[in-house]
Parts: sequence; C-alpha cells; structure tokens
Amino acid sequence: MNRMNYLRVTGLSICMLFVQAAAAKELLLETRTSWDGGALAYPQGPVQISSFILRLEEGDQPKFHCHPVPTMGYVLKGRIRVETRDGNTETFQAGQSVVEVMRTMHRGTAVDGPVEIIVFYAGSAGLPNTVFPEDAAAARYCKS
Repeated sequence: MNRMNYLRVTGLSICMLFVQAAAAKELLLETRTSWDGGALAYPQGPVQISSFILRLEEGDQPKFHCHPVPTMGYVLKGRIRVETRDGNTETFQAGQSVVEVMRTMHRGTAVDGPVEIIVFYAGSAGLPNTVFPEDAAAARYCKS
C-alpha cells in the first residue's frame, strides 16, 4: 500500500472511530430561537466561527452589547443573570447551554460567585461578533 492510500485508510479509520464514539453523545441544546424566543439568522459572507472562554467575577457587570451573529454559550462554572435593555431577564447556571439574544442590547452579571462561559459565534469574516451602543455599527446591527 502506498503512502497516500495508507493515509486515506488511516484517516477513514480514525473518522469511523470518531463516528462510533459519537454514538454516546449527549444533546445539550437544540433550538430555533434565542433564550427570549427571538429569531435567529445566519449572516451573509464567508463563514467565520469563533469561540472564547468568558470569565466574570461576582458583581462584574459588562456594558450592554448586542450580537449581530448567532451566539451560543455553555456555562462551565457559576451562575449568570442576563438582562436586556427592555427588562427581560433570565438566569443560567453551570451545565446549561443558551442561545444569546440576537441584535438585542443585553448584558450579563455573575451571581453568587465567578462565572465561566464558553461562547461560540457563528459569524462571517469582517462582521463583528459583539457591538456596543457607542459603536458606529450599533445602529446597523442592534435593535435596542
């Protein structure tokens, strides 16, 4: 067997092992809306997926912001209260997944200790994942 065929077979074997292992998967979240029932839409342009770990200390209150791209989080540690500018609130805790509100100004506050969240952005190259009210792009990408 030549090197290319070996690599194809080996790659296929590894892929098959992964698929077999994936049979033990656990669904964390499946939704068509954000946590407040809002619509989601993928942006136009070349796909760019990003992920970050966000950390907030108890009482930290980041500025209001919006996401012009679908954004999902998984709470690794702690509890976070998310509020929109118009007063909708929801609290999420370790082990929960959440789809953030899209194009809506909101912010999160760590409750009863620090919080860590893995955040995934389904964005587009050149499009910001997060926009603040004072940004020139806010009028274009954020509703409130």
